Amino acid sequence: MLRSFLLGSILCSVVYATSAQIPYNHAYFNQKRVNLLGKEQKDSIKWADPKKATVLALSIPGAGQIYNKKYWKAGVVYAGFGGLIYMFKYNTDSLNKYQNIYISKLDTSILDLAPNRSEASIKSDRDFHRRYRDISLLGFVGLYALQAIDANVDAHLKEFKVNKELSLKLTPEIYSTKHNMGYYNGFTLTMKF
Repeated sequence: MLRSFLLGSILCSVVYATSAQIPYNHAYFNQKRVNLLGKEQKDSIKWADPKKATVLALSIPGAGQIYNKKYWKAGVVYAGFGGLIYMFKYNTDSLNKYQNIYISKLDTSILDLAPNRSEASIKSDRDFHRRYRDISLLGFVGLYALQAIDANVDAHLKEFKVNKELSLKLTPEIYSTKHNMGYYNGFTLTMKF
């Protein structure tokens, strides 16, 4: 009797240990299931695939957000890229303009394009626009990476269930009393979960 109990517990722990090592697979969770009456039921939850969302976001910026059905986030991504394109174009044009003015200041054989300005102020403006042109390029890389990370995290969080009773309430307390404290003013933060 003791042997069969020990053998059964070892077998159960081996089965549990091997089933715990099954990798997370969306296809496994979306398989058809059989209910108690013997009829097949398909899982009603269709989760987004994080790998697909990431690949889409890396291939076309904003596509991962569209795949996750977060259309407003895709709009934010496109607006961000539009702003960065405008910033890059404006600063590149200004950089070229100030570079030409600076060259005309240094070369005496060319007509001076800004006779009322000093070389130092023109050089300062040129360097300013070069810096912000470079920052806009870094912004492209940063926004590209952030939108891909956002698509991946959003696809992972689709399956995360939030309790309906989750709430956070901030209540002001003016001239309240508590035992051993007397009168006080402050806030009470109440969290239900």
